[in-house]
Amino acid sequence: MSRSTSTTRSGLSRIGVLITIAVVAVALLALMFSSWRNIRPGYVGIVFNKASHDVNAGAQRPGWAFINPFTEAIQEYPITIQTYSMLLKSSEGSIDGDDSIKVQSDEGQQINLDVVIQYQVIAEEAGQLYQDWGGADITTVEERVVRQYTRSQVPVVASKYGWEEITSAKRGEINEEISKALGTEFKKRHLQLVSFAVREVHLPASLQAALDQKIQAQQAAEQQKYQLEQAKIKAEQDVAEAQGHANALKAQAEGEAQATLLRAQAQAEANAKLSQSLTPALIQYQMMEKWNGQLPTFTGGATPLIDATSIISGTR
Repeated sequence: MSRSTSTTRSGLSRIGVLITIAVVAVALLALMFSSWRNIRPGYVGIVFNKASHDVNAGAQRPGWAFINPFTEAIQEYPITIQTYSMLLKSSEGSIDGDDSIKVQSDEGQQINLDVVIQYQVIAEEAGQLYQDWGGADITTVEERVVRQYTRSQVPVVASKYGWEEITSAKRGEINEEISKALGTEFKKRHLQLVSFAVREVHLPASLQAALDQKIQAQQAAEQQKYQLEQAKIKAEQDVAEAQGHANALKAQAEGEAQATLLRAQAQAEANAKLSQSLTPALIQYQMMEKWNGQLPTFTGGATPLIDATSIISGTR
């Protein structure tokens, strides 16, 4: 009986040891896994020591990073280009509802602007960004820097321009001026402005109607100008065609006159040569060649008819 009890106790002891080993192994595995953190591609990791309240020098690059889970924490910041939009259409902007920026032109007209900002965290300054913002994540930084400074700078710059200039004529100049102001503010806060653009301008109905009328008038003027240019081109083509026809007729007339002159000269030369070749002997010879042997018969008054042929031939 005592031997059986001893065996049972030995078995339970072994089971307890195995359970203890298993628990320790699981704890060690959990500790090991919690010590390794994966930093996603396009991000850097900032390691913060909770015991000393210090930020480790340098940012952890994408991949696996080892930390002490009891005394350290890690915060990721994206270093790829981020896009933040403030738009009138609720379905497209970064925030639901009308998030466009309301500005006033130098005439006092209220206009809504859709704007798009692209920025990125300066990787080498990610640790300073963490310290300045108390370990806040990128959404907090985006809200307090990107959003707030953009919404404050855009109305200041836009107020220097007329509503038509904001709409089209000087939009590029406005974008450039706002970009310069935002770039300075962002850099102070460890961000780099990549681009800023006024994507669309929303006018009140009255201004939109005035703009549409102006555009129609400009289009009509451009159409009329085009038609005048086409008419001018057609007239020039007609003049060129008429000039070409006249030149052709002139050339033809000159050619015909030249041909007539050449023919006349040739005929004159032929007549001259012919007159030089007509000697009396040649003329008499040609006359004899053409004579049929009959002499002319003469009549007149009471004189009897005389037949010269019979005289010449010796007969009556």
